[in-house]
Amino acid sequence: MGDDAALAAVEACLRLGAREFVICAGARNVEIVAALTARSDVRLHHHPEERSAGFFGLGRSIASGAPVAVVTTSGTAAAELLPVAIEAFYQARSLLLVTADRPDRFRGRGAPQAIEQQTLFGPYAATDPECWRWDRPLHLNVPLEEPTPEAILRAVRNAETERPERGRPPDAEDAADQVSEFLRGASELFVMVGDLHESWRHGVRKFLLRCGAPMYIEATSGLRENVALPLRVEVGTHVLRIGGVPSCRFWRDLEDRPEVDVLSVTPNGLPGLGRAAEAVRWVDWEKVEVPPPSRVPVLPPRDVDPYLERHPLSEPAWFRWLSEAIPKWSLVFLGNSLPIREWNLAATYTYRGLRCFANRGANGIDGCVSTFLGLAVGETEAWLICGDLTALYDLAAPWMLGQIGAGDLRIVVINNGGGKIFARLPALEGVGEGTRTMIENPHRIDFEGWATMWNMSYRRVTAWDDLANLPPGPTVLEVIPDAAATASFWKDWGMG
Repeated sequence: MGDDAALAAVEACLRLGAREFVICAGARNVEIVAALTARSDVRLHHHPEERSAGFFGLGRSIASGAPVAVVTTSGTAAAELLPVAIEAFYQARSLLLVTADRPDRFRGRGAPQAIEQQTLFGPYAATDPECWRWDRPLHLNVPLEEPTPEAILRAVRNAETERPERGRPPDAEDAADQVSEFLRGASELFVMVGDLHESWRHGVRKFLLRCGAPMYIEATSGLRENVALPLRVEVGTHVLRIGGVPSCRFWRDLEDRPEVDVLSVTPNGLPGLGRAAEAVRWVDWEKVEVPPPSRVPVLPPRDVDPYLERHPLSEPAWFRWLSEAIPKWSLVFLGNSLPIREWNLAATYTYRGLRCFANRGANGIDGCVSTFLGLAVGETEAWLICGDLTALYDLAAPWMLGQIGAGDLRIVVINNGGGKIFARLPALEGVGEGTRTMIENPHRIDFEGWATMWNMSYRRVTAWDDLANLPPGPTVLEVIPDAAATASFWKDWGMG
């Protein structure tokens, strides 16, 4: 009955909306693989490493706005999908995790290649296909020697006719009245905009133009260069956060400002703070009533340009140069930790049509190269900007290069010799050298060998001119910031 269960699993994925599959093949899931390769109405990708495959699937789901299935064999292969399940959960992305399994009689017995897979992803993935509505990962665990196809098909029989409005999480009531009430009570309002699903951007942009309040807008919202320059709040009574959790320090500082009322509008419905705060999952922005603009004490935006000019080889200056050198309309993926923060700080505000993305769900560096490659499928020009440790964490990602049909891919590795973001953390002031070494992970690795391994072009970048006349096709650009200039920049900026 294994082939019947495999066919049922494939049919379940199709009924749930998946038309792309990322396959990590093994002996246990060979029937599923065979069932997929026999079809002409699906797009298949394959990868030997499950963690990278999962994040590639996440990138495809972000790009398409539809479910993408990642298919693994059993055992620890399935467990490698936990990191992407967590990331997709907090991003509220639709990802199907299809794991082959051994039959029930092997569970809890310590039999070879048999682990407890049924609840492997805990709270980070739904397990009931009938109730799933694209708002988080769904885990389909397929025991292949069991006569289970009828049960799988029965669970998803009506699923394809119950899709939510695109961009609207399932079962989420329109919270326009709640947001309107929050705005009416806000004597001093500040709006923060983080990562936005693309289907949200038009409505949010129109609301921001009506709102008239000071605002902080991150690049991954898609609106940073379209709406208004961010303003720094001197005093505020209310903060409206739209989209993902912002990367700036101000958001974290709200933990210690309980007098500030915070309302978040975010697809995962989570407030993003450890203290009391409200959150809603969906708003029809056209229905939100906007009161007259509140008089919020603000400071004009701090001009970073003089600091970049004084420290032209510093790490932040490289982000200004990159933001100006990347061709218009390119896809840009920003790694977590320093890259996303330095882009928001230093990138040009001149509108160039760049489409910026990042994995801000769990705020981690895992799978960034793979997610970027998933997003880059079919793109003419796509740029990843990540740190050295982020690249080292996803060395198997370029396996997909021959399958994605993209043009000029630029993987920019900002190599500052370790996790330098930790060097500026107040908590690390005064710690011993051994502790600092453990935390920063200093190294002397370069990435030319990585580029060679995957047949990518390579260029070491130490001056602005090195970004000109790039070779066609996939290219690793290893940017080496001047460490002394970077330290001087942050000291000058007041964070040294």
